[in-house]
Amino acid sequence: MGRKQDLIRYLLVRLNAVFLFVIFTLNTGNLYAQTDSPETEVYVDEKDLVDVIRGKNSKKKSTGIPQKGKLIAFAAPIFGSNPSLGTFFGLGGTGAMYLGEPENTNISNLNLALMYTTKNQFVGNLRGTLMTPGNHWQMLIDAKYSIFSEGTYGLGSDYNQPIREGWNIGGIHTEGIESVQQLNFNYVKFHYTALRETAEHLYFGIGYHLDIHNKIEDLNLDLEAPNPIITSHFIYNAAKGFSLYEYTSSGLSINTVYDSRDHTVSPYKGNFSQITYRINPEFLGSSKAYQQLYLELRHYQPVSKKIPRHLISFWAMGQFITSGDAPYLDLPASSYDMRNRIGRGYVAARFRGKNWVTAETEYRFPITKNGLIGGVIFGSITSTSREEVRDSETYWPQLKLFEAIRPAGGLGARILLNRTGRLNLTMDMAFGQNGSKGFYVAVGETF
Repeated sequence: MGRKQDLIRYLLVRLNAVFLFVIFTLNTGNLYAQTDSPETEVYVDEKDLVDVIRGKNSKKKSTGIPQKGKLIAFAAPIFGSNPSLGTFFGLGGTGAMYLGEPENTNISNLNLALMYTTKNQFVGNLRGTLMTPGNHWQMLIDAKYSIFSEGTYGLGSDYNQPIREGWNIGGIHTEGIESVQQLNFNYVKFHYTALRETAEHLYFGIGYHLDIHNKIEDLNLDLEAPNPIITSHFIYNAAKGFSLYEYTSSGLSINTVYDSRDHTVSPYKGNFSQITYRINPEFLGSSKAYQQLYLELRHYQPVSKKIPRHLISFWAMGQFITSGDAPYLDLPASSYDMRNRIGRGYVAARFRGKNWVTAETEYRFPITKNGLIGGVIFGSITSTSREEVRDSETYWPQLKLFEAIRPAGGLGARILLNRTGRLNLTMDMAFGQNGSKGFYVAVGETF
């Protein structure tokens, strides 16, 4: 039941935009509209959800052309109930704006969410991308505070994790955990990166990254039982010398970004790539020193010149611990991207390890001629490595990256909330192996 409850929790938390109750910056217009420059044509869908709400006789009309300084925003309730969280409720909001002229500036966006549960759990996060006029500076923000619970499944992307079979430690036989291993913890996250454009579409910059996990409770761990029950979190942190109750990663990063996308929320064309090397020294507060390499690539290829919403997109991401040891909850894992989107088809943090790679491809297309409703078909693969641990009485076999690959796929629908900001309500159904599946609701494209 633990795995099913964790999956239900993951799905319900992401039903954060089903019922919209505040919508600002309402727009109507034509399929194509002229900008101030007569030579420039901008693709704008004919109808969004606001048009439907207003009706044909509304006096509020606009061309749908992006405008500098005009806020595009909405808010939505977050609610649901399950055994792990109890009843939870809160508020989520999205805001987008062109800080410069739309002809040479990509849209900036911020997402805020606050959630509370009847089991005294709380999550608050602020995430987004800011683009200064002319795209001269790009700033990435990811801040979070949570009193939360997460199911973990050991290390590696195979289904033969030794923790399930128990260990022999000091001559004492221990019992393993066959399914989800539940951890409660408080989490503080602050990641900020500032990048300066040094050539067309090319950015260089530095960042600061802080991750603090404390008040960790390993709910399945029972060292007092006749046959002690142990978990992957216990084995890993004990072997690496980390506290079982709290640890910190604090470091600086060097970043290179190439960004030729035509939009930061829902691109129709272009590329995005990022290389980040993060150094977490002890003198900045890290529990142990380690270094990490982060790679990301996105590509958007339109297949129709007339309607660029027909496109094929590609997303790949890799995270690698290059030296030292990261704490268990700071190891690379599924859905640990900035917006917790990658890895549809498996519960969040299903695959965790020292090295982790996921790649997704997606075909996006409009369903209705006016652009109000669209669809996607997608597929993905994930692989995670695991280090070998061996002594006279215990053995944790090594798993190399790409030795075990886990596929997933699915399809989804899109409802256009605001055509000026290309904001979609996204609803995806995804399927992984061994009966794993998930339903995802969010605002904005997955990538």
